[in-house]
Amino acid sequence: MDREISDWAPRGLRRPARLVASAQWADGTSSPVVVTNLSYSGCRLAPEQRFVRGETVRLVLPELGQVDAHIRWVRNGKAGARFLTGDSAKDARRARIGV
Repeated sequence: MDREISDWAPRGLRRPARLVASAQWADGTSSPVVVTNLSYSGCRLAPEQRFVRGETVRLVLPELGQVDAHIRWVRNGKAGARFLTGDSAKDARRARIGV
């Protein structure tokens, strides 16, 4: 995976989890996902429907609410997501350029 050092962002410590959630796309479709680890900044997902690196989805987490997430990587039936919190220019820029 090639990326500029200025675009790299460290992730927070992730904890093992097993939450059944739902991913929702902008076109209104949704699909179940299993959250297999979780931190304040993101999570790893095991989706039923394939994610595309760089897309943004809304994750609906039971008893935790919903959050928009940027899919950072997709590999071997798993995906990594970074939560997009707030309307910061940094989050929006990262989502647009796919990092």
